[in-house]
Parts: sequence; C-alpha cells; structure tokens
Amino acid sequence: MLSLLMPIRRGGGDFALFARFASRLIEEREFFIRKAIGWVLREASKKRPAIVYAFLAAHRDRVSGLTLREGAKYLSRDQRVALGLSATR
Repeated sequence: MLSLLMPIRRGGGDFALFARFASRLIEEREFFIRKAIGWVLREASKKRPAIVYAFLAAHRDRVSGLTLREGAKYLSRDQRVALGLSATR
C-alpha cells in the first residue's frame, strides 16, 4: 500500500487500487497496517478529500480509531462531524 503513497500524495495515483487493498486489511489489528492505511488516506485527502471521505464513510463501522483519525485529519469540519469525529483538528 505504501508504494502507492507518492503518486496519491501528488494528487494522482490509483486510489481505487489502494482502496481495494485497504478494504481487505481495514480490520487488521496490527498497528502499522492501521497507521499505513490512515497515512495514505490523510495524504490523499489533501488533494482529493471527497474520495477519502467516501472511503471512510463506507467503512466507518469497520475502520479503527487510529485509521479514522489519521485519514480524516484534513477533511472539512462537516465531513469530520459526519464521520463521528470532533470538529476540531
């Protein structure tokens, strides 16, 4: 998944491929996997917040708190509230 980070960070990349990998691993208990998913989501949200919000909303009931907080860090206040997070960053 992290090999997809740089192109996604630049605003491109294959987010659909990342989402397929991440959705299979979203319930993983390993800290670094949860962190990696959140990290890619966080970076993607800087350029494409709508797709990150859609991914998190679709997996809200399965995603760990760590992944959710990392992935939603740069989403809008309204998006964060809709995901059940605090409005503050």
